[in-house]
Amino acid sequence: MGEAAAGTPFEGRAALVTGGGSGIGLAIGRALARGGCGVALGGRRREAVETAAADLRALGLRAIAVASDVSSADGARRMVDEAARQLGGLNVLVNCAGVYRAGPLADEADEAEPDPVDLVVDVDLKGVLFATRAAIPHLRGRPGGASIVNVSSSVTLSPPANCSVYSAAKAGVDALTRSLALELARDRIRVNAVLPGVVRTPIFETIMPPEEAAGFLDDFGKQVPLGRIGQADDIARAVLFLCDPANDWITGALLCVDGGLSLGTP
Repeated sequence: MGEAAAGTPFEGRAALVTGGGSGIGLAIGRALARGGCGVALGGRRREAVETAAADLRALGLRAIAVASDVSSADGARRMVDEAARQLGGLNVLVNCAGVYRAGPLADEADEAEPDPVDLVVDVDLKGVLFATRAAIPHLRGRPGGASIVNVSSSVTLSPPANCSVYSAAKAGVDALTRSLALELARDRIRVNAVLPGVVRTPIFETIMPPEEAAGFLDDFGKQVPLGRIGQADDIARAVLFLCDPANDWITGALLCVDGGLSLGTP
């Protein structure tokens, strides 16, 4: 018998989580599946999303993998359409695919690497736009309405130095969330966002050595008013709240989930 039970909030519903192969995206996908939702884990790396989906199925949960790149319009459309085809439609879209790059804007880009401006804007902002645009026709007319949740960042409330491109891209996600909430209200598609603070995920190991990342996160937790670094499940619970059909009078919300970090230190 699986972990999902009859009568759970998302029974009979279907969700696509972009960036679902690891970290926050995987935690969101797992939480939705435990709530009775059929879940498509979308990501650029096929092996990662297939492994993640297999792990959820081993728990008795309904999960599939869809490999594509949301940073292009065609890639996003392929991901959304395939998820809807395999799941029999879509009720929920969670835009969680993202990358993080930091550094002074004036620094010259390394010719051997993608320009961080293009990389961050393409994935963190355009990826949300493309996936959402592709999903809207699937979300319209769903019984009980539909929900889009965008994963932004609390840097939009308190932007740090040397984080201008990431902050700008995520601020675009916040503005998109509020504008689309108005645009799609008549279709009963709710649009909200969660704004995580610093969360312990594998993304830090892509920008620094693993042992350095662990020490950085432990030290950073001491600066958070509630005294710890976030966990992926902290964000997943907030996303579940916003997706829950019982909360169908919430749209255009930007829910900060950062342990109070954006308020400043005590």
